[in-house]
Parts: sequence; C-alpha cells; structure tokens
Amino acid sequence: MKRLILLLLLCSCIVVGCASEDFKVYRTKSFQYGEIVEIEEGDKLQLFKDSLYLIPEVTFPDNDLKGQVEFRKIAPNLLSKKSTLLELTNLEYPIVRLRSFSSGSNPSGELTVFNSNNQVGIIESPEKYIPISPKMKQEKGDYIGTGTFTNGENVIMFFEETNRIYTLTRWDKQKKINKEATLTAITKEKNLSVENMAVFEDKLYVYSYKSNKVYVISQDLKLLHAWNIEGEMRKVVPEKWGSSVGFAIQRELNELFIYNYVQPEQGIYKISKNGLKKLEYGQEKYKDMYLCANGRFNSLYEKQIIPIDSNEVYQKVLTADGDYYFTTSKDLSHPQKEPEEGKAYLNKVSKKKLPSFLDSLKSKE
Repeated sequence: MKRLILLLLLCSCIVVGCASEDFKVYRTKSFQYGEIVEIEEGDKLQLFKDSLYLIPEVTFPDNDLKGQVEFRKIAPNLLSKKSTLLELTNLEYPIVRLRSFSSGSNPSGELTVFNSNNQVGIIESPEKYIPISPKMKQEKGDYIGTGTFTNGENVIMFFEETNRIYTLTRWDKQKKINKEATLTAITKEKNLSVENMAVFEDKLYVYSYKSNKVYVISQDLKLLHAWNIEGEMRKVVPEKWGSSVGFAIQRELNELFIYNYVQPEQGIYKISKNGLKKLEYGQEKYKDMYLCANGRFNSLYEKQIIPIDSNEVYQKVLTADGDYYFTTSKDLSHPQKEPEEGKAYLNKVSKKKLPSFLDSLKSKE
C-alpha cells in the first residue's frame, strides 16, 4: 500500500545531522489566549503516552552513521527541563526524516524513520527504537502502521504489494517478533484493504474500505469483532494519498471515534465494546470537547467545524488535560507583526480558554 508511504515522504521534514549543541532556553510570554515560548526552527512537536516533547534535528555527534535523537520533555509551563537521547543504529546515510504516523487527535504516538528515502525503523518512545532490516522488508513489504500495548509490546502492520498480503507482527520488549499472522488468516476474509489502524486499550482496530468494516483484533492477534461501516462513510473512496476516514481519540474522555475528517458532516461514530454508534449532538458530557484533525476542530457537542489557519499553524496536539499545544512561525504575542524567517514558537491554550480561542478562529472565516 503506497499511499501511507507516499504521504510520509511528502510530509517529512529532512534533517541533516550535525554536531549536537546545548539547546537554548527561552522565556515564556503571554498572548491573548495563552502562553508562548520561542523554540528552535525545525523542532518537532510529538506526544508520547500523554507526555509532550520537542524533537530537534537528528545529529551525528561522532561524525559516523550513528544518529542521535534528542527528546526534550515539555512541562505545562512550556519550559523544557529534561532531555533524553536515543540512538539510531542502522543508518546508511547521514540524511534522516522523522515522520509521525498520526497527529492531532489521532491515537498513534510513534514516529517512522526514513534514511534517505528508505524506511529503516520505528521510534516507539524516547527510550525505544525498533530497527526494521532490509531483509524483513523484502519478505513482508513496507510497514504501514504501528501501535503500542500497555505491557510494552508493539504491533506493526506490513504490506507486501505484489501479492497484496497484509501481515500483523507482534514485538516483545527486546524488539523481537514473538507472533505474526496475515490479516486474511485472522479475519478469514480475502477482499481486504487497510486504510487506517489504531491501538486503543490494548485492542487493535483496523479500518478496511474494501470490506467496509472495522476489525477489532486482540493483542494475541485473534479476531474479536468485525463491525460494518454504516451510512455515507460506506461510499468514501480512498484517494491516491489515502483515505479520509480515520480513527481519532478524545483524550480527556479516553474515547475512540472513527469519521471522515474531510466531510465530518457524514457523522462521527463512537467505538465502544458493542460496536459503532453514531454520535448524537447535545450530550452534556461532550460540552467543550473536541477532536483535532486535518487542520480543523470538530465539536462533539454540536455540529460545528472550526478551521485552523494552516498557513500559521504547523503541528498541533490536544492533551488529556484538554490543553491545546501548537507550533507556529508567528509570534502570537505580537499578532500584527509579520513572521520572521528562522523563527518558530510553541503555544499553549488552556482548556479553560480553548472555547474563546476557537471563537476567535471562527470570526476569521
């Protein structure tokens, strides 16, 4: 399946290694709806297991092919107080791309690593890198999705395009495969595709356009459920870049949803132990609760879509505390000032101020 690989390549930010330097510490400032701090241009915002990190460019401190990734943990006051280093051990070129499998409200926190244009591994956390050998890719194809279970095991989905075989592999804490099975063997269905996948509460969810189903698979790679996609989402044909139907998590409530993020008016479906249920707007528990994906906020309380200015906002995360973090090229503490070349900023809007901040975005439409 080329679509995810192409998307990852196109959206990746190329970083060429150089000697690591002590990172600068900037003072936080305030803007109308929150706090802001200057960061280094090129820093990547990433959420791992409810902890927020800034990741600067990959470096090669010993001038060899051992790449080093630095993870700067971000405190609620936007300051970075702790740094973790992770080594990339299987590189052939000093050109590395890091790309999120998903972002915003999407469930996965893992990063894929491209060495030049080749997939070489997955960063599961600031402490764990899973290298993928050329031999494994030759046998199983490219990896197209991943997720992490609470016991530290990982699942990686491979796709061998020639024979159109999807293979699920489970990896132990020592980064070795301890179980694998084809998706056809698990589901007993042949007419399959994989447009999206997510691990949530130690279960794997796989969305297939061809069968119009969501498959629920256990950590032991056994089929638990196969739920039919209903309504207008059944008609959503994947584009060349992939499908607009995907999973999203509301982290405050710890609830998983699936919807067409290009046309959310088709309905947002909550995923529960009993199946897919179309969201009914107006429920009090969903007041001031949102999903953030594809450059827009989707309210779970009312039928409302709020665009985000993609020219100003690069990366964005809604946390389990309901706080909204995002990076920009513009200093929001001086909104009339034009962005300066080489400048970048990390911004935070607290849950309390998020509704008024979103109202300000609506006024720009």
